[in-house]
Amino acid sequence: MILTTVYRGLAVVVSVCISSASEPFCRKGDVHSCPGEREKNREVPMNNFRPPTPRPELVVFDVDFTLWPFWVDTHVSPPFKKTSDGRVVDRHNYVIQGYEDVPEILEWMSRQGYTMAVASRTDAEQDMRKALKLLDWDKYFTYKEIYPGSKTRHFARFHEQSGIPYSKMIFFDDEERNIYDLNRIGVLSLQVDRGLTLEVLQNGLEKFARERK
Repeated sequence: MILTTVYRGLAVVVSVCISSASEPFCRKGDVHSCPGEREKNREVPMNNFRPPTPRPELVVFDVDFTLWPFWVDTHVSPPFKKTSDGRVVDRHNYVIQGYEDVPEILEWMSRQGYTMAVASRTDAEQDMRKALKLLDWDKYFTYKEIYPGSKTRHFARFHEQSGIPYSKMIFFDDEERNIYDLNRIGVLSLQVDRGLTLEVLQNGLEKFARERK
């Protein structure tokens, strides 16, 4: 599918591979998006991973291209719904789902007692909230800052609501500009390349423990 979007005043043509309800977002041979390929290349399962200390008091995730492989305001079409077999689909019956490791990561972090949040600068706030709810992910996030603007604004709200200092937060995002902005104010921020994985999370938690000792 070829889509045209506007970014910073420029028309940008984007080639997007969106799958049908019988074939979720997946590129053959791609371990980052295909369940079968991912199983062949698993890192240490989260159940065998011992959280390093000190632990971040707030773990924040971007959403688009961090938790799921699309822009919710561009690549999928609301309204979204859950089918009788439990899949979440958009109006064209395209399956909406996260990157392969994400459900396991969220469940593990919840069991470990981490406080989690999402920060997104999407223009489609209600659509993102709806998709998070249908995927049953919203239960994991104590804080949700979902609206256009700088990520520093999102984090200012996290600090106001939680009282947690920036130095005790960790952030995962796919965009370099956001990583730069948040590192500048003292949030340990890590750039995600093609989706959050077990390895990325583990490396991030270990880096936080090393640097915050």
